[in-house]
Amino acid sequence: MDIMTQNQRSHLASRLTISRCAIALVIAMTAVISGPVNAGEETPTAEEKEACMEDVFRLCSSHIPDRTAITACLRSKQASLSQRCRYVISVRDTGKKSSDSK
Repeated sequence: MDIMTQNQRSHLASRLTISRCAIALVIAMTAVISGPVNAGEETPTAEEKEACMEDVFRLCSSHIPDRTAITACLRSKQASLSQRCRYVISVRDTGKKSSDSK
């Protein structure tokens, strides 16, 4: 005896897909433009994560959840980044270079 109707199964499948996307989004948000914690790089702000999230999904999704690989991917594809994300990456790189030279 089948307890669930086709409509209920379809609804459940949709909810599972949405849940998986939400989980992937959370992983990406925590991973975006962050280097390893022990590398001394600052944790990205919520604004920085938001600025690059679409670019991560569009250009670097195969690297999720590896934060180091995502960062390297974004840097290697700067010409394809959105203006906001390109700005975030350049500011972080500039800040990193100036702090490295201290």
